[in-house]
Amino acid sequence: MPLLVALDQVTRGERPLRSAWGTGYLFGFAFFLVSVHWIARLSNVAITVPWLKYPAWIAAAAYLALFPALASTLAVFLARRSGFTLAVTFVPAWLAVEAARASGELGFPWFQPGYTQSAMVPVIQLASLGSVTLVTAWVLFLNVMLWRTLIPRRAGEPRTGRGMLALATLITIALPWLWGLKVLAAAPKPEGPRPTIALVQGNIAGEIKWSGRHQREILDRFLSLSREAMSGTPRPALLVWPETATGSYLRRQIDQAIEVARFAYDERAGIFSGFADYRVDSVGVTRYFNAAGIFYPNGTPGEIYAKRHLVPFGERMPFQWLFPQLGKIELGQAEWTPGQGTVLFPGPGGRFACLICFESIFPDLSRDDVRHGARWLMNVTNDEWFGMSAAIGQHAAMAVFRAVENHVPLARCANTGMTMMVDANGRVTGRLPLMQAAVLSRELPPPGLPTLYSQIGDWPAWMAWAMVGALLLPRRRRA
Repeated sequence: MPLLVALDQVTRGERPLRSAWGTGYLFGFAFFLVSVHWIARLSNVAITVPWLKYPAWIAAAAYLALFPALASTLAVFLARRSGFTLAVTFVPAWLAVEAARASGELGFPWFQPGYTQSAMVPVIQLASLGSVTLVTAWVLFLNVMLWRTLIPRRAGEPRTGRGMLALATLITIALPWLWGLKVLAAAPKPEGPRPTIALVQGNIAGEIKWSGRHQREILDRFLSLSREAMSGTPRPALLVWPETATGSYLRRQIDQAIEVARFAYDERAGIFSGFADYRVDSVGVTRYFNAAGIFYPNGTPGEIYAKRHLVPFGERMPFQWLFPQLGKIELGQAEWTPGQGTVLFPGPGGRFACLICFESIFPDLSRDDVRHGARWLMNVTNDEWFGMSAAIGQHAAMAVFRAVENHVPLARCANTGMTMMVDANGRVTGRLPLMQAAVLSRELPPPGLPTLYSQIGDWPAWMAWAMVGALLLPRRRRA
């Protein structure tokens, strides 16, 4: 609302258009400087040159602030050009720029306004219609309504119509909530027993995992926790280990692969784990992958999935396809090779797809998986880099939306947390405490009915771009 007040002054000509950029940038820089403070708290294992995390924190805030600056300038420019008020142009301009922020190799939709509602389960049912983008549109529109209701545009402005605006604001709040409650009441209930999934949170410190000297004890911890899970009732049909669980090439190291396969065979339970992987391509170049795969209950290894969307600067230098020499810059990145698409794994409760870490913040990936036939989603991650910072909760909150958007349950297994089971409507049915070695065994919730978002995609973003285009058209002169 303070941003809207400032931008409205520019819209009315009280300040020059260029000040919209400065106002939006200051707003964005202040917000992101606080919001991404966890970059400065990354563990030293996360980056080869530890002191770089401090300038990286400032650089990230400075870069991300460009998007609020662009959205603010666009909203004011559209208002001036079209003759409509800022109340009309602000939401489509902001949504269009948010879509741009989430796109490409540097895409980073973290902190999209809709994610603030992750704990408001009735409200986030809107995501089944139009992804987190529709929830963002609602948040933005509600802010516009509150601004117009509570804050006069200028001193002495008459209060005519304020009562109607207040009523419209209350309706804006109530309708999604009431609709969401109706959706939750109609959600499918489990018919008979459901398969149990055990999520194994190993809580392995980074300096131990990546030292190369503790692989035996790391594997022993995961096997010990898995035995603990198998001693419970009901027995899990599938055990899940997190991203790069053992810090080794699990499927390539024969001794480890045999031991895991033997455990799966003895316990008659599948084991799904994240691990580093590599393969030699047709021209003899070794390609390395951030991968995940399954050991079937009969002990045989199954399909392998390679992470498709890699963390820029952390897992791969971006734009190497354009400037290959960028790959020679050493900032501690892993230089993984991106995977090529969806891999479906047979499992209890139907076929499932995997999202590794950062991939859970991109709605289009999980939508693509569901359209290929996934009946539930697996998210394996290693958030140990974040320590006890707010990033752990932020990352987990975004994953909840992937379940709601597609009406499929999501099992999230994290090395240090947040490990949780989420039903098809975004309700968390179980969660482990942070920074503890533990196991979460829960029934896999049933999937729901296909969603509008799954079928047609991110239509709120398309509509925002269409509205921006329409507002850019020249106005017809009156006769």
